[in-house]
Formats: sequence, structure tokens, C-alpha cells
Amino acid sequence: MIFKKTKKQVRWIIGGSSGIGYELAKRYLQAGDRVCIFAHDQVEDAVSTLTEYAAKSKKGTEYIKGYQVDVLDTEQLEEVFRAAEQALSLPATVINSAGIAIAKSFEDMSESEFKRQIDVNLVGSRNVAYTALPYLKEARNENKQPPKLVLMSSMAGLIPCYGYAGYCASKYGVIGLADVLRMELSKQEGIDVAVICPPEVETPLVFEERRVGSPITKQLKQIGGSLSVEVAVDEILAGIRGNEFFIIPGKQARKLYHLSRLMPMIVRKQVDKKLAQIISKSA
Repeated sequence: MIFKKTKKQVRWIIGGSSGIGYELAKRYLQAGDRVCIFAHDQVEDAVSTLTEYAAKSKKGTEYIKGYQVDVLDTEQLEEVFRAAEQALSLPATVINSAGIAIAKSFEDMSESEFKRQIDVNLVGSRNVAYTALPYLKEARNENKQPPKLVLMSSMAGLIPCYGYAGYCASKYGVIGLADVLRMELSKQEGIDVAVICPPEVETPLVFEERRVGSPITKQLKQIGGSLSVEVAVDEILAGIRGNEFFIIPGKQARKLYHLSRLMPMIVRKQVDKKLAQIISKSA
């Protein structure tokens, strides 16, 4: 996918060292934007490969910066956001794609595993949004254009999935948070808000889950479909540029979402039927 030529911007991507966040960083670099990634680990490796990518795209090393951060540490977030602003200027877009998933039955999931998902996925989204807000306000005043805050939820935040008690709870919460921020920030502060709800995307997180997670979860997730990271990011970027609030990549996932809103009981029965079939075959 090739971007149309537009004014170059600064993009901050939290969770940008792998998966969807990393692919977003590549696309923005391809467009000539300046990108700063933030992540809990693998930051140096990601910056190194992104620097090589920028060089091949005839962009200088000043186009990409990276900082290690824990989204649960607000003081650390403040420090790295301040450094990013000084290095690359104010962000036109802040995307939080940092998240974790633990696919276990509720009974097998420990309290700490459940809480960890709530903390990283939901509280982390709050921390990123809250810490980035002053920079987004300043960017709005400076550029006279609405900056954008993008949070990462999941189809599991719209439709529940077996083995995802902690993950679904956290991602349902992210959608609620994003919807309130949409009401508070879009109208009063001039800051656009979006929430991404992808189905299964072929990322390192998913590969690891397939290796150690529940086979029932793996099969049931196919109801929403599965996408390559490249295809998912194509549609995510189109949604961001189109000022959509709900961004749901994948035709199969969008169809499932709309059906669940129009005929929730029918969809629930079909999911339950599929689940019963999977359990029966695995018994």
C-alpha cells in the first residue's frame, strides 16, 4: 500500500517494537513521516531494523526514534514523551497498541494473570491517553488541525471468546474508555479519537498463543476470521485517515460485528453451537 503525498507528520506508537505497532511504524516511515516507537522490550532491535528500512526508503536516521517504557509507570511515560517531543516535535497521532493476552479458562487463570491483562490493556490505555493529552492539545493549537488518539481494543472487546476472561474484560473496557474519550475530547478539545478492533492478526503474540494456548480458543476465534498483519494495517490506516471511530479490519469481522448488533441472540446461539461442536470433537 502506497500513501498519497500529504504533509509529513510525527507519529507516536506505543507497542511499536512488534506486531501491528511495528508494521504501522514502517508504513508511516514509508510515507516520510517521523516516527517514535515506545515499547516494554525489543526497542533497540526494532529501531535498528526500522532505521535500515528508513535508509532504504531514502529517509534519514532522524526519522525514527525509540524509547523503552512500561505503560503502567506514568512517571516513565512522562519522561519518554517529553524526550520524544524534544527529538521529533509534537505528535499528530498517538497510537497505543501495547497489550498482552493470556488464553486460559477462567478456572485455570490465576488472579495475577487476570489482573495483569486488565492493568496492561486497560489501565495502560488510560495512562497513555492521559499522559499524551497535553501534547495532543498543544499539537492542536500549533497545527490548527485535529490530532488523533488511537486505542487498540479487539474483536474480543465486542464479542466474547472462550478462554479470554481477562482479555475480553480488558478489551471491553478499552472500548468503553475510548467512547467516553470520544465524547469528551472530540467535541470539547478538538482531538479525534478512534478505537481499533481487529480479529486475529498474524503477529508474534498470536503465534505464541497458538503454541501454548487453548485449542478451543484457537478454533473459536476463526469465526471472526484471521488476517495477515499487512492486510490488517492497510485497513487500520484507511480507518484512521477516514476519521472512523470504530476501526474493524477484515470483512468477516465487520460482518460478525454488524450481525451481533442487529441479531445478538442469533449470533450468540450460533457461537454457542460452534463452541459445542469444538468441545465435542476435542473430548
